[in-house]
Amino acid sequence: MVSLRRMWDDVAEAGLKAGKDAEVRLPGVTRKVDDALEEMKTKVRGNDHFDASDAPNAPSSPSPTGRGVDRGDGRDHLGHYANGQDNKPWLDKEKLGLQRYGEDNDVDVITDQVVVDYGGSPQNGRKYDGLVQNGEGPNTYDGIEIKSGNALEKYAQPGNTQYQFDNAVNAGTPAAGKLNGNDILVTRVIVREEA
Repeated sequence: MVSLRRMWDDVAEAGLKAGKDAEVRLPGVTRKVDDALEEMKTKVRGNDHFDASDAPNAPSSPSPTGRGVDRGDGRDHLGHYANGQDNKPWLDKEKLGLQRYGEDNDVDVITDQVVVDYGGSPQNGRKYDGLVQNGEGPNTYDGIEIKSGNALEKYAQPGNTQYQFDNAVNAGTPAAGKLNGNDILVTRVIVREEA
């Protein structure tokens, strides 16, 4: 597969260097910049990559890992929702998982998306699917994370920054944030698998 991002960058760079009427060489194709951009938009609208067989002699490269590019589970490499996700089945699982967690534990689950972080964390903050007050202190919460499909397996893989972040919180490093303008601490993380 040839990275759409790489091709887009090549076309944009060639256009900037030579003007929009200049010719640009893509793998196996020589076109004017405007024509090449238009063809790429048409072929890959809504996709993150295209089949290299559409560009003869194109070198093979790994799938892109940029922001917004689906890593295979509807999220990008940063864990954000990927571009072009019209149908997000994991959102239904998330909602159902939070509802069931609340019912199973007789608690109110807050579904507001709150960014929490701690100094030296392995990622720039973390949002949990839900929050539940835990009574460990004033404004302390459990972060509830719902995983479905193969997301739990990916979450537990070595090097997963969400997993590292959550382990640090569970080991005693609270993550601070603001909920409705009030300072809060997430002092525990509960991961729940929803089938």
